[in-house]
Amino acid sequence: MIRVKMTPQEVTWQSLSVDLEWGRLSGKVGVVGSKDSMSSLRILGVHGWLDNANTFDTLAPFLPMGTELLVLDLPGHGHSDHLPVGAHYDILSYVLHLKRAVDKCRWDKFILVGHSMGACISNVFTSLFPEQVIAFVSLDYIRPRKTTIDSIQQNISVLFKGETLRKQRPVVYSEEQAIERLIKARTNLGINAAIDRDAAYVLLPRSARQVEGGYAWSHDPRARANFQATFGKSWYTYTSQIRCPVLIVAANHGIVTSAVREVFEEALAVYRSNAQWLDVVAVDGSHHVHLTHPKRVAKPLIAFLHRVVKETAPALPLQARL
Repeated sequence: MIRVKMTPQEVTWQSLSVDLEWGRLSGKVGVVGSKDSMSSLRILGVHGWLDNANTFDTLAPFLPMGTELLVLDLPGHGHSDHLPVGAHYDILSYVLHLKRAVDKCRWDKFILVGHSMGACISNVFTSLFPEQVIAFVSLDYIRPRKTTIDSIQQNISVLFKGETLRKQRPVVYSEEQAIERLIKARTNLGINAAIDRDAAYVLLPRSARQVEGGYAWSHDPRARANFQATFGKSWYTYTSQIRCPVLIVAANHGIVTSAVREVFEEALAVYRSNAQWLDVVAVDGSHHVHLTHPKRVAKPLIAFLHRVVKETAPALPLQARL
């Protein structure tokens, strides 16, 4: 077992904008530590549903020295443009937009780290474009959903409501109201996905835009309908195609509850049968533990990165402070 003494490093962030045919994705690239220690280790972070690129801000300082971290706001999230009128958001469309964006950034190979819905997106991306993904890290998401007519109908209803809402004048909140709503929204997901005030303040700058009188949400109301349930059993089909190393980090108060434990074990069995290797780690915390308590996630993540570099990419220098 690798023992890691983690000391947070300064992260130098640079904003970027990626133009796609339909609009623009906003994001940022961070370098951990001194630029002189720049390694060729690249990590692409993918945020969760109705979160944004800031979700990795607290984890980034604990990554190995010289790591380059690219995080984009998904379409309809954060500072990125909303999809055109008549479009809707689903996992495959997120994957395709992400693929176009990383290709424009000329990121040929990288480690994928996804949280929640971002892990679902990363899982599908890894199966479809294996030549680009060195390793895959899933942060508290391994819950295949059943395809039901009811769930699809509910998403359609949310989509149509969102189409109406986006035409209306946005609701304006005070800073305190916006923070409270960010916390409440993640508590009411029914999966113990609580964040604290500090975490809410990290998300706020990209979750909302400042307008006269306060803050208005920046996400597309249509993005509330994500159609994840349409995957159903096809989740296992995608997962069975993954050959690279995989790390699953499950929060003990996250979405892997006793109610889905059987499904969780079934999914792990698919990874074990096909991935180069699978590491599964449970950490103390809620669904957003990577944001609220980043050290708890950083320790198994860095250990995993060490093994990835040692066994699959020996040419990649990894300068972690041990």
